[in-house]
Amino acid sequence: MTVFVVQRATYREGGVLKDKYDLSPAEEFGELVELLDADTRPFNLEPVIDALYSRLEDFGDDDYMICIGNPILLSLAVSIALDINDGRVQLLQWNGRRGTYVPVSADLGFTDAD
Repeated sequence: MTVFVVQRATYREGGVLKDKYDLSPAEEFGELVELLDADTRPFNLEPVIDALYSRLEDFGDDDYMICIGNPILLSLAVSIALDINDGRVQLLQWNGRRGTYVPVSADLGFTDAD
């Protein structure tokens, strides 16, 4: 099981780049893998789309995605995961009250047209 982090949210403090959020609670769902660098921007999408397809090529029903980062990049990552996994994706939603991530499954009913 893998938890794909679309794009870590970061900030600078004293010249040092730091993570805005502690994502360690998501590790109970699998190994955290960052899809895109924090400085990736959505202005030249061809290499971004290629990178997402490459990094998500094995995305499956046991994997999760955390939607943190630029909204356009998030949309692309989820769309590509849905494309690769026949319209199914599991997302992790932070529940601040409980201090845990909650899985949310979506099945858009795609079928492989091979």
